[in-house]
Amino acid sequence: MKLDFVRGHMGGNIIILLHGGQFTPGRELEQAVKILGSNYLAGHEAGLLYPPTNGANLAVKIAEPTSNCYISACGGLTQVLGKALLETSLGRDYGIPLQEPLTEILLETGAGLVKIAVDTAAGRALRVVTNLQAFAGESYAKGVGAMELQGIPVVRAGKFLAVNGDLVKQKYPRADFRGWDAETRSLLAGLQEEFMRRTGESEYNYVLYDWRPEFSGDLRVVYPHCIPQDFFEPSCGTGSVAAGIALLASGELCRQKEFTRGSISLKLEAGGGIELGGPDITELKMTVEDGKLIDVSFSHSLVEITAVGEVWLEQ
Repeated sequence: MKLDFVRGHMGGNIIILLHGGQFTPGRELEQAVKILGSNYLAGHEAGLLYPPTNGANLAVKIAEPTSNCYISACGGLTQVLGKALLETSLGRDYGIPLQEPLTEILLETGAGLVKIAVDTAAGRALRVVTNLQAFAGESYAKGVGAMELQGIPVVRAGKFLAVNGDLVKQKYPRADFRGWDAETRSLLAGLQEEFMRRTGESEYNYVLYDWRPEFSGDLRVVYPHCIPQDFFEPSCGTGSVAAGIALLASGELCRQKEFTRGSISLKLEAGGGIELGGPDITELKMTVEDGKLIDVSFSHSLVEITAVGEVWLEQ
């Protein structure tokens, strides 16, 4: 079967955009995961696009290779989608009005409605801003709070495990977040196994960070979502929001940054492959009340469309 696709990335988080109606009915998830494989389009997430059902501009179902169900949200997908709607035929395909200097899109996701704002000039997407408060709300509903795993303080941020690399190194000084040797992989995977066992979470979601910026950010991040399957994301939008939630819950954010009238901006260095940090910047804009996010949006410094074409999928 032939499928039309747009492939892009947000700081190395590789997204495949597809028309949901082109898949075999009842086999969409299975086939989308197959498309993500290395012998097809080699992506981290696939977005299956559909006409909306509740007043939004567009609906999406999101597949990723380590989950046996659709995931509720993907920030990288929204960034790539915002660019693709302007710079490929996708906007015309779904009848989405594109306006300058700002195009706004309302996206229907499993977590709720997500607003995407695209700074637009001469038919190009200059910057994409995604509001992920719907995902933040889902995270708080699932549960947020401090935990201790194998003697290491960590934070649950909804379905995400958030780990400060410096706290890991205090207990295990040889931990290597650049080369990821076998000992480090086993240690971090063990934390996640215990986290999932204790919380009942079935999806693999991980954010590792420290406060040792190398470029222009406030902290460094990487997202080793499923270490046994070598599933690392260099950047991650939902993971960035989870990091913000975790830093608030642990009190680290208050110790590291000063608030201004309930609002705070946090810059995360990303895009370094499996290494902690990188040259790209994910900027979080957060509004905080009573120690919780009541509004959050983000943008990433490097969003690119890398391919537009057709892929033939063996059924």
